[in-house]
Amino acid sequence: MPRVACIGECMLELSGVDNRAMTLSYGGDTLNTAVYLSRLGVETDYVTALGNDPYSDWMLGQWQAEGVGTELVV
Repeated sequence: MPRVACIGECMLELSGVDNRAMTLSYGGDTLNTAVYLSRLGVETDYVTALGNDPYSDWMLGQWQAEGVGTELVV
């Protein structure tokens, strides 16, 4: 089976739970595609750049947990 590379950016998303709390998640067309392909068993890499901050570290770990290859993330 071929290996796929998805190129793009991922965004942090804040959603209001109530008037005092927010939840943090991430998403974007290219990242969602990479996750869905990985869940289908397709070997998938994500190509993007991240910062040097806790949110970027968190996203990277989440993608790896989904089986998305992150070797091409700078």
